[in-house]
Amino acid sequence: MEAAPQNSVESPVERRRLPRLRTVLPVQFRSIAKPEEPFRGCLSKDLSAGGIRVTVTGFLAREARLVLLLSLPAHLKPIRTIAQVVWVQKKSLTEICDCGIRFLEVSPQDRELIADTVERGVVGRVGSRDRF
Repeated sequence: MEAAPQNSVESPVERRRLPRLRTVLPVQFRSIAKPEEPFRGCLSKDLSAGGIRVTVTGFLAREARLVLLLSLPAHLKPIRTIAQVVWVQKKSLTEICDCGIRFLEVSPQDRELIADTVERGVVGRVGSRDRF
């Protein structure tokens, strides 16, 4: 077996186990620690049955726990989940951040609805290299 050259860069290991769908959906959230505060709005960038990536104005602390309301197409009632911020990436010279959020508590029916939405989107894009 041949050793890799010393200057080679290994690609990062993909840790996601669930398919993701690149999609823009309305999302509302608020801190569990501050239930008196109103919900804030943002938009998703991608979605899986296990979590969501959103773009927010302002800062969300890593590991913050949130009440999150997710509006899916063709579903009248928003899905309510308890979620946790896993990572935050601030965009240069702005107050905008991309955040990875993991769903901690979501009903089995709602998780299935999310998974079905992702699956329909992913199936509709078979052959696309735009998945992640």
